[in-house]
Amino acid sequence: MTKLASDVHGSLSGHARGSPRASVRPEEDRRGEAVSDRRRDPTDVTPTVAFVTVSYGPDRDRCALLCRSIERLAPTTVGHWLLVERADLPLFRELETGSRRLLVTEDVVPVRLVRLAARRLGLPSDIFLQRRGKPIRGWLLQQLAKLAISCDIPADVIVHVDSDVTLVREFQPASVVDSEGRVRLYRLPGAIGSELPSHVKWHRSAERLLGLPPAPIPLPDYITHLVPWRRENVVALLDYLEDREGSWVRAIANAWNVSEYILYGRFVNDVLGDSAGVAATTASLCRDYWGSEHLSAQQIDALLAAMEPDEVAVSITAKAGIPAASYADQIASRWPADKQEGMPGAGGSRHGPRAASANSRSTPRR
Repeated sequence: MTKLASDVHGSLSGHARGSPRASVRPEEDRRGEAVSDRRRDPTDVTPTVAFVTVSYGPDRDRCALLCRSIERLAPTTVGHWLLVERADLPLFRELETGSRRLLVTEDVVPVRLVRLAARRLGLPSDIFLQRRGKPIRGWLLQQLAKLAISCDIPADVIVHVDSDVTLVREFQPASVVDSEGRVRLYRLPGAIGSELPSHVKWHRSAERLLGLPPAPIPLPDYITHLVPWRRENVVALLDYLEDREGSWVRAIANAWNVSEYILYGRFVNDVLGDSAGVAATTASLCRDYWGSEHLSAQQIDALLAAMEPDEVAVSITAKAGIPAASYADQIASRWPADKQEGMPGAGGSRHGPRAASANSRSTPRR
């Protein structure tokens, strides 16, 4: 096992630190425009960018590989905020650095939650109870946390990047903000039909939450990886939901079938419209593999070789059951040469000729 693979798979030796703060910006509520802990030249109008990853215990090794790729391929001006459930905090301690902040997912969501350890009973995620409203599944809690933290982070653009994503090429803020300051919005028209019933449900939930009439099928897709959100739009979305529902957390939890990316996309497209400050594109920033079948080394090589010019990352879903350590060096071998320094085994592919392209661009199935 090479050094990089060992680091991804390795033992947890970091010592415990104090509990992270529940609030990123305790001095003001999310409706405020100024960010008190941002230190920048007042004449600098360049939008600031930050990564957000919401993870949990079973994805720890994948998350470690993501963190390593961000350290190597993203500018130091782009911070990284890592949110994990309180029970999983010890697993992720060693991933916290000066530029990566570790927070507790339950503390970010602005309601008091009581955790039921359902994973110990063999269920895929824990359950979280709130005083009023439906129980919250772990997957839904992650969506709520993405919305909440996006309002609090001291950045203009929040780039959501899941644990099973790894940067392959260098990331620059210009990838998500154009020269006119518009933030990239992935939108693939007509991609969702009746053959994707879950996606249709997510659209219908978004329509009910936003007070929109049902749009005809086929519907647009907003789901991919490496997803940038304009912070002002998220603040406006949650304000809009509170004006309609009283509590945005309770409204989304009660909706049950929700996709945060579709909810944001429909709000930006159908409610804010031209005032949203976004630039829609059908090109994703990430080459996605959503299948459940295990990929061979040759298939992973083909997946990487098929990346489009706009794509700076690859996602290999955890549902495929492929250990991150088994492909860590394979991905790192495609990093620029100066980013591979000090990483034995990452200098080139060890897996022979590239195979035919893997099924990487199927419609996302979450």
